[in-house]
Amino acid sequence: MKKFIVFSIFCVLLLITVTAGCVWKTGETFKGILIDDPIRFKNGYKYFSWCAGGVPLVNRLPEILNKDYIVLLQNNTELRATGGFMGSYARLKFRNGTLQSTKFEDIYEPDGQLYGYVQPPAPLDRAFDNGSWKLRDSNWDPDFTVSAPKIAWFLGQGGESVDGLVAINLITVQKILTILEIPNKNFVNLTQTSAEIHKDKQGFLTGTAGEILSNLKTLKYPKLLRLFREVYEDLRNKQIFLWVRDLEVQKVITQKYWDGGLGDYSGDYLYIVESNLGANKANCCIEREVIQEITGNLEKLTIKYKNNNEFTNPLPPVFWGGDYINYLRVIIPVTSEVKDSEKYDIETRDKFKIVGMWVTVPAKDTKSVEIFYELPTTTNKHSILVKRQPGIESFPYKLIYNGKIIVNRQIDKDMSFVVN
Repeated sequence: MKKFIVFSIFCVLLLITVTAGCVWKTGETFKGILIDDPIRFKNGYKYFSWCAGGVPLVNRLPEILNKDYIVLLQNNTELRATGGFMGSYARLKFRNGTLQSTKFEDIYEPDGQLYGYVQPPAPLDRAFDNGSWKLRDSNWDPDFTVSAPKIAWFLGQGGESVDGLVAINLITVQKILTILEIPNKNFVNLTQTSAEIHKDKQGFLTGTAGEILSNLKTLKYPKLLRLFREVYEDLRNKQIFLWVRDLEVQKVITQKYWDGGLGDYSGDYLYIVESNLGANKANCCIEREVIQEITGNLEKLTIKYKNNNEFTNPLPPVFWGGDYINYLRVIIPVTSEVKDSEKYDIETRDKFKIVGMWVTVPAKDTKSVEIFYELPTTTNKHSILVKRQPGIESFPYKLIYNGKIIVNRQIDKDMSFVVN
C-alpha cells in the first residue's frame, strides 16, 4: 500500500513538473517569436513540439512562421458576411520562426491603388451606385473559403502580396486588448474610419501596434494562458477564420472547421447571413429573433428585427446608428422548394440554396421577414444544423416541430438538433 501511495505521489509530481515545463516552454516559444529571437524560438520549440505533439500543425510551425500574413480587422457593428466591415488590417512578417515586423494599415490605402473596373456582386452594385468592386467589400461571400482568395487578389492588386489571411472580429480584438490592459475604445473607432476623416489614424494604429507587442513580450504566464484560451475559443466558435495558400496546411484548417466554410452537412440546414450595406454602424443596436416552424415537410422561417438606434441618419464622423439596410441571405438545403421564389434572388451552390433579399429596418422600428419552403419527404428522424454568423455573439432561436416547441434557446455557436 505504501509503495502504491509513493508511486502515486511520484506520478502526480511528475505530471505537475511536465505540465509546468510545457507551460513554461510554450511561453518561451511564444516570446521567442515576438522578440525576434530565432535561438530562443528554436530552443523552446524542441520541448514545446513534444508537449503539443497532438496539436494540429505544431510540426509545421517553423515553416508556417516563415511567411507573410494579413490580419483583417472586421468591425461587427457594421456586419458583413464573414463578420464585419474590413476597415483596417495588420501585416505580420515572420522569418525563421520569429515575428520580424508588424504594420497596421488603412484598408483604403491598397484600395486606392486598384485601377480599372471590377464588376461587383449585384447587391453591392445597387447599394454603392454602380461603383467598382473594392477590397473593403471583398468579404462578400458567406463562405470564407470563397471570399479569402478574392480578398487576397484585391490585396495583391494594391501591392500587398500575402501567404495567408486571418479574419478576426473586433469582438475578439477587444478581449485581447482587455487582457493586455490597453484602452480599446479609440482603437475600435479608428480602425474602421477612413484616413481622410481621421488624419491621425495611421499614427494611432502604429502606436497601438507597438503597445500591443510591448505588452505581449512582458505578459505573465497566467495572462498568456488566458490570452491563448480566449483566442482559441473564438477560433473554435468561428469568430476567427483562417486561410493560407499552402494546400496541405489549409487541409488541416478545414478538418478543424477553422476555414469559415459552409460545411458538408447532410440534414436540414439553416444559416442566416446579414450584410449591412447602409455605410453605418447600425449593428451596434440590432436585435434579432429566429423562429423556425416545421410541419411535415413544410417549413416557415420567421426573422424578427428590432432597430434600437436613436439616429435615423448619422453624419460623419459619427457613423454609429441609423437605418439598418440589410441584404439578407438565408442558406438552406439545395433540395428545398422555396415558395414565391420570384420574390427572391436565389443561387444554387453544391448542397445549398442561397435565398437573398433586401430588408430595411428603420431606426427605432421593427420588421419581420417570413420565408416558406418545402423539403423532400424525410424519415422519422429530423436533424438540423443551425449556424451562427460570425460577428453576431448570439441570437434567440425557437424550433417548433409539428406544433410542439422542441428548442427554445440562445444560439451562440453552430448547433445541431435532432427531432424524433
